Amino acid sequence: MADDQQYFRIDDTAYLVATPYDPDKPAIADYFPQLHQIAVLKEFENVDMQLLEFLDRVKDAATRKLLGLFNDKLNLMSRYLHIHDIHEHQLDAQSINIGEAGVRGVLPDHVQTGQELALAIIFPPSYLSLFCRARVSQAQTTTDGGTDVELSFVELPESQRQALTRHMFKVQAQNRDSS
Repeated sequence: MADDQQYFRIDDTAYLVATPYDPDKPAIADYFPQLHQIAVLKEFENVDMQLLEFLDRVKDAATRKLLGLFNDKLNLMSRYLHIHDIHEHQLDAQSINIGEAGVRGVLPDHVQTGQELALAIIFPPSYLSLFCRARVSQAQTTTDGGTDVELSFVELPESQRQALTRHMFKVQAQNRDSS
């Protein structure tokens, strides 16, 4: 990430999962079938927002109460699925530094500078999931056998870049409000 000075970056928390990239397998999400359920949790959030918008327009108290209960049930199911997946796949959230050009974090396996990876980044609690390619810009082995890495995104799709940028601004606003 030689030109990371020109990009806005934030400190955040995320789950990072990586595996070597194979050009014969270009669909990044296919590298992480075990994480698809976590990515679907983001859709739960979208449905939740739509339900809340609709709920504001309902005048009948009984109908509002029923829709409110459905919304609570949806939230509980979403949290349960997330907790289940995290425990099942033994994922640990970590502190990362991320920007539009790439991400800095720790991977549990050894990787080498220049290596291309298929990368999954999942941000709790929003469950925003990025499935992308990244190249190892810097790598240093940690004392526990993992690798402290600086990864540069490779051909990050515009839709994912925009989602990441919105997420970064949201986190920055939350950090500013909590200060």
